[in-house]
Amino acid sequence: MIGLTGGIASGKSTVTKRLRELGAFVADADIVSREAIDFPEARARIAEEFGADVYFEDGTLDRAALAAKAFASEESTERLNSILHPVIASRLAEMAGEAASRYPLVFVDAALLIEAGFDRLCDGVWLITANTETRINRIMERDGLTREQAELRIARQMPDEQKRAYASVVIENDGTFDELIEKTDAAYENELFGSSELDEIRDVYEE
Repeated sequence: MIGLTGGIASGKSTVTKRLRELGAFVADADIVSREAIDFPEARARIAEEFGADVYFEDGTLDRAALAAKAFASEESTERLNSILHPVIASRLAEMAGEAASRYPLVFVDAALLIEAGFDRLCDGVWLITANTETRINRIMERDGLTREQAELRIARQMPDEQKRAYASVVIENDGTFDELIEKTDAAYENELFGSSELDEIRDVYEE
């Protein structure tokens, strides 16, 4: 399984879409995260840590009540994460195992891949990145935010400079859409075949 990560306005969503077009399986960690809170193994721990009153009488989660408690402090947020992250990791590993026999490559798309420790599940990590000025301009244009608001959103995430230490592949996205697609295709081929094997295939083809 290969981890796929990148900060806001890096182009990660475009790369994810392209990988699916190329035939890869991509598990969306954000979707799994939203589902994990209702998994049986998480429900019991949540009730134990935050109280049974975070659930309605019919057993459904009162998300507002849980949020009020879980995000009241950094400590309580960490307590929730300590419950959910292992559950999410287990589900992602399960999805990857199920997909491995049917897809040429398996990815897990997670903005917080490294922060949540999901990178430890992976055989490699792809980092999609762009320089700060490019990202600021994209956020301002895409979301209609001020420069200050865009800068704040970027500042809330782990800097790309730190993420590079975890990355086996870095795709720089400071150019055009077509250039990003070309870089993604090249990285995909290299991941699928390996650089030496890919060179051999090209030599045979050219002959």
